[in-house]
Amino acid sequence: MNTAPSDTTLRRAELLGQQGQQWLADLQAVVTQTLEDFGLTFIDTLPGGSESYLALTQGSDGIRCVVKVMMPNDHGMAAELAGLQAAKGRGYAKLIGADPKRGVLVIEELGAAIADSGLPIQQQLQHITQALKLSWQADIDPSALVDGANKADWLYHHIQHTPSKIAGHVEKALIHRALDHIDLRRSQWRQDAFVLVHGDAHEHNTLAEGSTEQASYKLIDPDGLFFEAAYDLGILLRNWIDAYQIAEPATALTQRATWLAEQTQVSRQAIVSWGFVEIVSTGIHLLELGFADEGQRYLDLGQTLLPVV
Repeated sequence: MNTAPSDTTLRRAELLGQQGQQWLADLQAVVTQTLEDFGLTFIDTLPGGSESYLALTQGSDGIRCVVKVMMPNDHGMAAELAGLQAAKGRGYAKLIGADPKRGVLVIEELGAAIADSGLPIQQQLQHITQALKLSWQADIDPSALVDGANKADWLYHHIQHTPSKIAGHVEKALIHRALDHIDLRRSQWRQDAFVLVHGDAHEHNTLAEGSTEQASYKLIDPDGLFFEAAYDLGILLRNWIDAYQIAEPATALTQRATWLAEQTQVSRQAIVSWGFVEIVSTGIHLLELGFADEGQRYLDLGQTLLPVV
């Protein structure tokens, strides 16, 4: 049984130091115990999983499911588990079981990522937005989720302090503008309008349910946030970065944000603010992980957007 995680997961484990190394050392034993506890048979290690290990398994009834072993992080798996439980399979993958002590989730097997569907970006956006709108309707216990204000605080600290600790240069104007947008959102969000927010809804976290051309899509790997819906939509401005090179970037971003606002009745300016913050934060984090060229592309996009955001 080969339980080797992805290269990205290995890099994140290295950033965790001894804790990450211990997680890697224990991984095979955790998977073996999970298979025994849930009566599952190992089929294969799955690609993907930036902060986790994924295994495709099969139950005694022949139904296949995915075992996810989460890497240690600041809040453990509690918020993700709470998000999956609240969604009840609407917009998110259906939860089959969990072992919180070992950081293990068992979820339904879904199909290919929408990134590999061949669908135009606009149709991918439509499917992801539909899944988000379903998940936002979940009946939630806010105390079980990560407070969105804490997420904003983390982003603020990450953008403000990480550039001085890593290789590569991040323009101060870019940092200051991103921090200004976080401050703007803090001044305008309404906690009574907070919903279950995924926190990382993108084309690689959106998987097909069914194999026909009429397949619907569900989200995996939720962060489990109690936050404003605009944050989820800001993620959708951050991704498909190549599309911003085809057209004038500011125009393309504004058009995408306007469409998302019309589809969801969420403030366009709030979507743009979070989109810009995520573009800058992602660029910095990619530099932190050692992906210098890819990180610089995000930072260059942020620089291009500075005059209009």
